Amino acid sequence: MKFLSKELIDEMLKQAEADPELPSKLKGLTIRLLMVGTDCPGNEDRQYSLILADGKLISMEMETQPAPSDLRTAPLDKTKYDSRVICPYETLLDLVQEKMSMVAALGKVTIDGDLPKLMTQVEGFIALLQFMNTLPLEY
Repeated sequence: MKFLSKELIDEMLKQAEADPELPSKLKGLTIRLLMVGTDCPGNEDRQYSLILADGKLISMEMETQPAPSDLRTAPLDKTKYDSRVICPYETLLDLVQEKMSMVAALGKVTIDGDLPKLMTQVEGFIALLQFMNTLPLEY
């Protein structure tokens, strides 16, 4: 399955249901997050909405628009989401494949919303990226 695809969402939700240890692996991550990958293959911007509660994956959805899109600039609806992380596809790829640390990525990402909430849960977010990397992805 392709990285940042609908198939990836389906597989993550399936694996989350099948792995009772996942909430502890995700270190109790609780967040309502938008993750926007810009300049993805196919000249697209792709946005994932992720809702996690105490490490449990509650909801995941994806939206795709031709790049450059308003996914990059639309106001963050703080009634629905805590934060939004916007970064180039290649940066997300490097994070998932553990070729780049979160600290190194900070210079390449834009973060809107509740930065303290996101930063206090960075271990859980890193574990989420590692979980994605365990899936049979095509880049």
